[in-house]
Amino acid sequence: MQTQLVMAITIIYVLVGVIGFSLLVLFAMKTRNILADHRTKRCLEKFHDYFIYLQSHIEDEERLKTPPGSITLAERKVIQKKLAELIERFTGTHREKLLLLCEDLGLVKLDMQRLHGWWKWTRVDAAYNLGTMRSREAVPDLLSLLRQSGYDPSVFIIARAIAKCSQEVDELREMALLLCRYKKNVHQLIADILSESQIDPVLLHTSFLQEENNELIKIGLIGLSVHTLPKQDKTLYALVESTDKEVRIKAVKLICRDSRYMTPEIVSRLMSHPDWEIRAIMAKAIGELGLYSYLLLLKDAIGDANWWVSSNSARSLARLGVEGFQVLCEIVETEGQGVKREIAAQVIAEDLEKGAKSQADIVQQLHHNEKLLAYQKLNRRNVRDRMIERKRSHPVL
Repeated sequence: MQTQLVMAITIIYVLVGVIGFSLLVLFAMKTRNILADHRTKRCLEKFHDYFIYLQSHIEDEERLKTPPGSITLAERKVIQKKLAELIERFTGTHREKLLLLCEDLGLVKLDMQRLHGWWKWTRVDAAYNLGTMRSREAVPDLLSLLRQSGYDPSVFIIARAIAKCSQEVDELREMALLLCRYKKNVHQLIADILSESQIDPVLLHTSFLQEENNELIKIGLIGLSVHTLPKQDKTLYALVESTDKEVRIKAVKLICRDSRYMTPEIVSRLMSHPDWEIRAIMAKAIGELGLYSYLLLLKDAIGDANWWVSSNSARSLARLGVEGFQVLCEIVETEGQGVKREIAAQVIAEDLEKGAKSQADIVQQLHHNEKLLAYQKLNRRNVRDRMIERKRSHPVL
């Protein structure tokens, strides 16, 4: 009993000690942050006139001057944060003048030294700063740091710094490959990082399409998805036959962005492609691009074995005006009980309901009335046919 009491008292003392130590650490951190805020505030007040000078002389042809007098390391870091804000705000010659000022202040040299520090997060912070300052000389060291890094969020900070600093496609290519080695499916993030580069993103991503590495090709396809497409039809058509399914799908998505690439041969070929995803993408794109010449192709595709292809084909027909809607009505009228007829009937009902809610738009109202008239004619024919069939089955004596 006494042993248990001693043990309980010991545990209480340990918990009190842990809590006391934690509170002491929190107090110390709070105090440090308060002191840092006060130092920053004093520094900003001290260099207030200098920051006004920077903004008022940014248009001048002369090189920006450094602050007068000696500057401490703490003051240098505060100035660096303020300059980083201005660098991200300005572009062109204004940004170049600020970047030269960073070199004159010794900020680039300081972070180049910190890039080889013993603590990991010091190196990452230095990489971030060098990226902000677009330091061309830092690229080899940044690439070396990325090669040595394990997979964690810091690798993307380093990669973004490389993208901002580099002016060579080969360096950006290596950076992308280093990120791809982790096999984490981060192609979208890599494409976003590459958009920070000083190199024309369209040229950069187009060059990736010529690579044999499928990972780079995926990055290139994603990158081009947010830009105006250059004339790359042959390259994209070739990628549709890639052994990598993701490459095939992304290439088709790019093709479907531009009606110039949607030739009858290509549309027919992709609507019969073995991958149901590609057939579904193509069926949807026909409606979105308003390609009326493929009405019959969509009509046949409603009978596809895959539900998504059938559904996208029916919805595309509904988007192709009265002509497409009439094709849906024909399917309902001629098809027996089956999936094809059910999908067409469902899309007809949804389209009529949607049209009834858009009566404020006169053009939409006219289209809705034409579709409604076609649907009513279909119903009248169906009623008449059923009556004729009933009379034949039950003749009057």
